[in-house]
Amino acid sequence: MTASGPFLFSGLVEAVLDYRIIKNLVHSHTPRGKDRPVGLSRNARVELLTAVLAGNLAVKGVWADPQKELRRALDIRLQPEEVEVRLRAMLACQYPFGAAVGGPILFYLGSFAYCIGTLRTTKGDEDTALGLAFGIWWMNIVHAAAISGLLLASNNPSTAAAIVGRYRKKMDLQDRLDLANESLELEDRIQARVEAWSRLSLTYKARYEPAWMWNRGKSKVFWLQRTAAWQQPWFRERIEMTASGWLFLTVVAYFLVLLPCSLAIWINYSTPPVGPGCRSMTIIAYGCSQFTFVVLSAWSHFKASQTKDYWERHRWLARLRQKWIGILISVVFLLPAWITAVFTTFAGTLMQISGIYQNCYCESTGFWSFPEGSTVTLSTDSEYERHSSQYWNQAGYAALFFLAGVSEFWNFELIMLGYFPALRLP
Repeated sequence: MTASGPFLFSGLVEAVLDYRIIKNLVHSHTPRGKDRPVGLSRNARVELLTAVLAGNLAVKGVWADPQKELRRALDIRLQPEEVEVRLRAMLACQYPFGAAVGGPILFYLGSFAYCIGTLRTTKGDEDTALGLAFGIWWMNIVHAAAISGLLLASNNPSTAAAIVGRYRKKMDLQDRLDLANESLELEDRIQARVEAWSRLSLTYKARYEPAWMWNRGKSKVFWLQRTAAWQQPWFRERIEMTASGWLFLTVVAYFLVLLPCSLAIWINYSTPPVGPGCRSMTIIAYGCSQFTFVVLSAWSHFKASQTKDYWERHRWLARLRQKWIGILISVVFLLPAWITAVFTTFAGTLMQISGIYQNCYCESTGFWSFPEGSTVTLSTDSEYERHSSQYWNQAGYAALFFLAGVSEFWNFELIMLGYFPALRLP
C-alpha cells in the first residue's frame, strides 16, 4: 500500500517482457527472411525460458548468481529431456491466478456489493459511505496483488535452488551492505541498502533470494541483457520497449492508483459538509506521493534497460544521471514522497479506524477552524445526506465494475500459458 505505484509499474514491465519473449520464442528456431535472418539455438531458447520463469531472482546485492548456475544446470545439449521437464515443473510451481489472488478479489467484490446494498436501503448513512471510501482507497493493495499474481515467475526461489542442487550460504548484514555498495547508480545503492536490512529475516531459506516487487522489472531486464538471444539484433528490436511504451506503462501504472484515489475522494468530498476535508486531503497527498514514485520508478527502469551506446548517442539525457542530480532528486522529491506515503498509509488508516476523523473541525463545520457563524451538524440523516447518497452509489458501482475488470487479468496468464505447448526446445 505504501509503495503500490512502483510495485504496479515494475510488475507491468515484467509482464510485458514475458509476453514479448514467449510470443517471439514460438518458431524462433528457424530463420525467416529479413525479419529473422538467424534462428535461436536450443541453449538460447532455454536461457530465455529460464529468464521468464526465474528472472525475478535477485542477481545484484546477493552472493550467488542464479542465472549462471541455472545455465549450467539446464544445459540442453547434455540432458534435453530433463531440461524440458524441469522448466515445465518450474512453471507448474507458480500458483494459478485464481488460487493466489482470485479468492481475495471475490471477497473484496462481495464487501463492495454489501456496502452498496446498505447505502441503497438506508440512504444518508454517512458511516457506511466513509467506510466504502476507504475500502475503495485500499483497492491499491488488490491491484498490486493482481499484477503480482499474473506473472509466470514463482515467488518461491526453492524450485530454482533444487534444480541447481547446491547449499545456501548465510550472509550477515555487513556482507549485504558491501554488496549493496557495488551498485553504480545512486538510487540503486540506496535501494540495495534498504533491501540489505530487510533481508535479515528471509521468508524463504533457499540459496537464492527473490527481488523485491518494485525491482522485478529491472531484474528481468538484467537477466535478458545477459542472454545469447539478446545479442541478435532482430530479437532485441522485438523485445526492447520504445519511449512511447515506457510512457504507456507509466500512465497505466498510475491510472491503477489514481482511479481508486479519485473515487474515494469523490465520496469524501460529496459527504456533508461538502468540501475538501482531512479524509480527502489524506488521499490526495497519498496520490501525489505515488505519482512521484511511479515517475521515478519509470526513470530507474528506463536507465537500467539502456546500453552504453544509447547514452553515448543521447548525451543530453545522460546528464540526468549525474550524482548531484540524483542527490537533488532524492532530497527534493523522493524523501518527501516516502514520508507522505508512510504517514498517509499508516496514520490515515489509524485515524479512520479509531474515529479521529470524526472529531475534526472539518467534519462538523466544513472548515479547519471554527469561525463566527459556523454551524455544527447534529444530524447525519438529513435531506442533504440523502441527496449525496447518489454520488456514493455511483462511486461504489464504478469501483465494483473496475475491480471486476482487474480480476480478468487471469486471462493474461491463460494466454501466456497457451503459448507453452507450441514452444520447441529439443
